[in-house]
Amino acid sequence: MSMRMKCQLGGMLLAVLSLSACEKPPADYRAPVSLPEYTQGDADRGAIIYGDACAQCHQLTPGLNKKGPQLMNIYGAAAAQLADYDYSEALSNSGWVWDAKTLDPYIADAEKALPGSKMLSDPMPDASERADVIAYLSTLRAAAPVVTEDE
Repeated sequence: MSMRMKCQLGGMLLAVLSLSACEKPPADYRAPVSLPEYTQGDADRGAIIYGDACAQCHQLTPGLNKKGPQLMNIYGAAAAQLADYDYSEALSNSGWVWDAKTLDPYIADAEKALPGSKMLSDPMPDASERADVIAYLSTLRAAAPVVTEDE
């Protein structure tokens, strides 16, 4: 193999390696929650219900989206806000802010509340359970990490 051919192959290999490097874009974070906690439900019960009904699709850690987006700082946030999750067009165009008025019907029956939604959960007809889940979601609060130029 000629030196020129080796250089071309080496250059192509370097290009492929740089494109497939294990660098991952930083996780997207929602701004800290500014609404007061929702007190019309029991957050402790809501955490249990969340674990049973929601956790298989939703993480609480930024950057660890599953079938659904992570939910840290969701209460009071604009819908379809995270750049690192592919939302449905319906949710992206909804103009919703996640508070009790929007979360309650969405958790009750996402497809009925927002036709075209990607959320495929079973409806949650019990208003008390929904209030508990909303109370729990309102407690999920974390500051976005400070990112320096070196990171």
